[in-house]
Amino acid sequence: MTHRVELRMNAQCARSLVVFGVAAVSLCSSQFSHSALAFQPALALVLPAYQYVRTGILIHREAPQRVQFSSRTPLLSSPTGTTVDTDVDRNMPTKKPPLVQRKYKTYLWKKHLHSYAINYRVEGPLDGPPLLLVHGFGANVNHFRYQFPALVEAGYRVYGIDLLGFGASDKPKEEEYCIELWVDLLVDFLKAIDMDMGSDERKSNKWVVGGNSIGGLCSLGVTEKLPDLVRGCVLFNCSGGMTGFRYNELPIFIRPILYFVQKVVLGQQLGGRFFQNFKTRENVESILVQQGVYGDTTNVNDELLEILLGPSEDDGAQEVFLKVFAGPPGPTPESILPNINVPILALWGDSDPWTPLEGGLHPGSTFGNYTDDFKLVSLPGAGHCPHDEAPGLVNKEMISWLKELDV
Repeated sequence: MTHRVELRMNAQCARSLVVFGVAAVSLCSSQFSHSALAFQPALALVLPAYQYVRTGILIHREAPQRVQFSSRTPLLSSPTGTTVDTDVDRNMPTKKPPLVQRKYKTYLWKKHLHSYAINYRVEGPLDGPPLLLVHGFGANVNHFRYQFPALVEAGYRVYGIDLLGFGASDKPKEEEYCIELWVDLLVDFLKAIDMDMGSDERKSNKWVVGGNSIGGLCSLGVTEKLPDLVRGCVLFNCSGGMTGFRYNELPIFIRPILYFVQKVVLGQQLGGRFFQNFKTRENVESILVQQGVYGDTTNVNDELLEILLGPSEDDGAQEVFLKVFAGPPGPTPESILPNINVPILALWGDSDPWTPLEGGLHPGSTFGNYTDDFKLVSLPGAGHCPHDEAPGLVNKEMISWLKELDV
């Protein structure tokens, strides 16, 4: 696959950002508020435009070929030469009841004058090596529905956490959400859980931290801040920031449009309607299936939709959604990676339109240039959430890598 990247903004990308702003206004101001399908024309403009913008400076990118996985598919190699065995059962059974348990255990996070209830899930043997999984935007601990059983069976003590503002964790409306806030939460959480372990466990079991999308970026931040506590990091299509844009990465003439989208479209006047239209079942399913978020849509089922949509009804969910969308991008992966001295495994869906493996402003294929011990495994046909799209392949690669760390 051939790529040609130039350090300038694609004209199509610039036009798409304009379309994104106009279409978003159309979405917010639609009079057909009782019919989710009525918003599809606007969404058809907003989402593809947003995808073009997120790939940033990409000028020419050949569309990745969709791979049909079966026992007849030959072995495929990643850009780093790592072989992915497609004979592994890629998709686990998806026929599960739609009712999903949301609340598990509570960690009380004290931040300055506030105390927040943080939901977390833990399974596995008490003496197993600890591992923390961090979800992406709009998700929660249950997005790792296929990792918990596999990692527990492999002998690990598996933790998942709902970031502040997501899942069953508190959703304070007054908080200013950012990557740094979540990294502070994760650092405090790991320290608290580590102190609860016995002294022998603390000496022998350092943590592995892994995350998807913004959860991957947060995982890098935790790994950087806790070098004595974290022994490895796993990335599932790591994002380049909390939001897809940085003003200094855009041409000057584009910046006012971005400001308009973030401050007006996603502001107090229009933002509420935008959120209400965005969170419909039809829209979320369309984003997952038709807009390329899931390259392999086999596991897009009732359970997944319940996992993603359930928390959107919580008090404060709308305010969190708008603040994150309009919030600061935070640090880049490239600014954190040079400060990390532990092994990193990146499991990357190569059909991801949001955080592309090749091209864009923060391509995953270049992460190895910023740190020494970095392993990249490309997952053909998978999109933005490879851990949920291709759990068989992801779990196999991750457990094999973890066993190497255990030696």
